[in-house]
Parts: sequence; C-alpha cells; structure tokens
Amino acid sequence: MAASSSSTSFSSSSSHEGDAGSSYIECFKYSRRATLRSVVGRPDGGAGLVGDRAVVGGWVRSSAVVRARRAAARRPAVGTALVRINDGSCVADLQIVVDSALLPLDQITATGACVLVEGKIEQVEGTLPQYVVQMKVEKILHIGPVDSEKYPRSNAHSSPDLVRGYPHLAARTATVASTARVRSELVHAVHAFFQSNGFFHVNTPTITTTTATSAGNHGKMLRLTRLFSKSDNGNRITPEAVRAAIKEKTKQVEALKRSESNREALEAAEQDLQRANALSRQLEQGASAESSQDEFFHRPAYLTPCHTLHLETYACALSSVYTFSPVFQAESESLDSDRSLAERWTVDVELAFAELEDAISCAEDCVKSLCSTVSKDCSDELKFLSSNQAGDATSSVIEAAVSSPWQKIKYTEAVNTLLQVTDKTFESKLELGMPLSREHLSYLADDLYKKPVIIYDYQKQLKPFYARLKEDLKTVSAFDLVVPKVGIVACGAQKEERMDNLTSRIEESGLQVEQLEWYLDTRRHGTVKHSGFSIDLESLILFVTGLKDVRDAIPFHRTKGHAKC
Repeated sequence: MAASSSSTSFSSSSSHEGDAGSSYIECFKYSRRATLRSVVGRPDGGAGLVGDRAVVGGWVRSSAVVRARRAAARRPAVGTALVRINDGSCVADLQIVVDSALLPLDQITATGACVLVEGKIEQVEGTLPQYVVQMKVEKILHIGPVDSEKYPRSNAHSSPDLVRGYPHLAARTATVASTARVRSELVHAVHAFFQSNGFFHVNTPTITTTTATSAGNHGKMLRLTRLFSKSDNGNRITPEAVRAAIKEKTKQVEALKRSESNREALEAAEQDLQRANALSRQLEQGASAESSQDEFFHRPAYLTPCHTLHLETYACALSSVYTFSPVFQAESESLDSDRSLAERWTVDVELAFAELEDAISCAEDCVKSLCSTVSKDCSDELKFLSSNQAGDATSSVIEAAVSSPWQKIKYTEAVNTLLQVTDKTFESKLELGMPLSREHLSYLADDLYKKPVIIYDYQKQLKPFYARLKEDLKTVSAFDLVVPKVGIVACGAQKEERMDNLTSRIEESGLQVEQLEWYLDTRRHGTVKHSGFSIDLESLILFVTGLKDVRDAIPFHRTKGHAKC
C-alpha cells in the first residue's frame, strides 16, 4: 500500500511499571495510535505481537455482549463486550474485549461509534478462526457516540443503494473502504510510473472557454454561470434599465473609437456592451432578471470535458507530459446508468516526437504497471472485493492482463469479425462507420479474445477532429483499449500536425476555427508530431476490483439528478 510506514515507539508510562515484560507496538508517526494494519494486517495476523501493548482506534463494525447479567432492575448490563473495530487502514478488523467495569457497555457496542482504547494484545482462545489476536482493553481514551436510531448503517449488511445514499458515511463499509485504498494505490502508481519514465506533471485547467471536445460531445458540457440578484445591486434588473445601459455603453464605445484611447479600454467597453445586449435578449425571451447570466470571464465558460488540448501545448515545450485531473460531462440520459458519471478522473498523457504506435506502447506499459502494482500492494483488498462480487476471479483476470500480450486489431477488422458472428445475436445495429456498442466490445474482449484488445485506425467521423488523418482520407490514427468485463478504459490518438488538414477537420466537425486560434498556434509555430492518450480511472478501478457499478468506484459520485454532498 502507498500509506506511510513511518512510525515511532510509544514509550511506556509509569502506570505500566507492573508490566515490565510487555512493550508497546510501534505507532503511526503522527499519532500515539497504532494502525490496525500494523497489528492485524501483518502476514501473521498479529501473532508475533502477543503480550505487546498498544493504543488503537476505529469505528465499531459489530459487537456482542457475553457473560452478561443485570445487577439490579434498571441497571446496565454487567459482563464483557466483544467489539469488532476498523480504522480503515486494512481489510481486517480487530476484536477488542471490554469489561463493563470500564464503562456502560451500550456506549461502546453501538455500530458506528468511534473508540480509542489502550490495552494488551492477547491470543484468541476458542473457535474464532477469523481472529488470531484480540486486545484486552484496559483504558477507554475516547468514545464518539452514535445515535443508533438515526444512524443509517446500524445494519452491518446495508444494501449498495443505501450505502450510495449516504456517501459521507459510505467509507465505513468494508467494500467502499477497500475500494478507496485501491484507488489511492492507483493514484500513487500513476505518478510513480510517469515520474520514473521522464514525464513532467502539468496542472491543466478545470475551467475552459473552449467548446471543442470529442466528436458530438461539445453540446454536453456543464456551463458555469453566476446569478444576478437583488443583493448584487440593491435593485431589480428591468428591461428598461438594460436598454438604458446599452444606450450609454454604445455612446462610450463610439467615443473611444473616435479618441486615441488604448485598445484595451476599447475592448473592455465593447465586451460590456456585448454583455448588456446578451442580457437584453434574455429578458426579451422571458428570462427572469433574477437568473440572468453574468459572464464572469467575459465569455461563456465550462467545466472541462477533456484535457488533451491544453496538455498538447505543454508537450510542445516539455516533450513528455501528463496530468491527473477531473473531467465533466452533462449526459442528459444514459442507457448505461451504471457506467455514467458527470464527474470523472482521467490520466491524460501527451508525447512530442511520437506517433500512434508510441502512444499505444506507452498506454499498454502504463496500464500493465498499474494493474501489477495494485495486484501486489492491495492483494487483501482485491481478495475481499472478489469474494463480494459474485465470484469474479479478479486476481486471475489481472494476472492474465499483465502477463500476456494484448490483441491489436483495426476497426474495420473488428466490424467484419462482429458481422460474421453466428452464435450470438447483438441488439445494437452495426455496420462500417458506426461506433462499437458496449455489447460489441464485450464480445471481443470477453468471449473472442479473452484479454485486453486494442482497436485502432477508426473511421474519421468516430473520433475527434484532432486525430491525424491517414492517407486514405477516411480513417484516423486513433485507438481504444478495451478490457474484459468493463469495456473501454483508455483511448488515444496521434494528433494532426498539418494545418490544412486540421482546419478542415475542425470545420467538418461543426466547430468554429476562431475559437481554436490559440490551439492552432501550436501548429503555426514549431509544429511537431505528437501523440497521446487518456485513461479513465473509474473504469480501470472497475477492472481491477470486479465492481459492477461505476458509482462505487468514486468517493462522491455525481450523476444526473444526484449531487448530495
């Protein structure tokens, strides 16, 4: 795991002078607490720590009270509680044994309560094969109580829908916590791979004023707006007031044009006039003045749906770059609701002086490296998640993907292969020039080749305008990486460096060349052949964990109609 292994010893205090034969387990560097990973997460399950002392904390998963009796009517139970706690550092729970002499047991046995306790590690006696050791609690250092009647996870076996409904508490479940640790390891492995291979990390913008995205997607962007309200200026905005402002701003622009004022002042005045005219049109169309748009950036701005355009500019200066950032897309409706998110995280990569084959090779090396790292460092998490995913052999799938060569086929070959299938009927129509559906991709990766498949050289209308046009003028140098059980986890392209071809493709895609002038400058001034790709982190998490729903692969999922916290 990527978590720090730094630790410090917890010195024995005078209160423990009678236990000269016991020592304290090493603690987390920034706390007097020992993580459960350092206790029950050890290969021996903690057997080597018997007799040692420790301070541990965590949240109560479940509990049971044994040897209980009531001292008198209306008195709390007297006896011993066996409490399973987990601090999120590993899959395994630690059983702590708490005597009622320390506190009323109902305070420490409620599911969801937070506890910090001190005690001695002891061997578990009897028939509890899931536990090698437990802690005999001697001190209660903290109790974070929980209202059991209102706590949504009072039932330890909550349904996935219930867990998704409380994303702020979801990480306390074993499945979500395990997925979070896998995700953390993947993020760490991404940076480790690229930093060790000579790439520079670049922060690309989350806010963009460029509406050019993947083919057909530029109408699905999330637009940023700011609302006018009475609190902004103390008065309600009326059509009359806007018309008066337009008249005044028009005079100001004309005066600046006649004078020798600087160009910046004139441009600012013209932008003010444009905004006033836009507001007037909105009011004439019946838009409420309370909800009229104020262009904060003096032009429409959006949450970025892809980072490749901005990343290319740095590749044309630093040569090999990558970014790890969120992307946004406003899907109005989706047939694949278990695969759709309004906010996702992607690893975007760009290599200067590189062609399509180089990008494919880099993507393959990267994904194999990420899978290998997670398989090695998150084996407990993957084993647990696999056991909860209807028997999916996650580890074997990852091993096969890492160890065997991947299948590479052209798009036309993939279509022809699918059209010749006789043992399966596809619901989605397919012909040359049409996109491959989820079931088509599944057949290729799951049934036919039974391993990751790289599909390349697509028809140009199926890929973005920046994909390099091939000599046949019909196909482009682009690829998709398809993995079993999931589908596409990465896509990429060699970028079009020839100005004539690029501008023609922009126009064919229905985009405005003027809006992409900044992007075209990279072709005007020192153009270079370059290629890149994008890895969808959530899809990769589905692949390595065996999870079925993409909403479970991200801590706080954002989908149409859902952004709870």
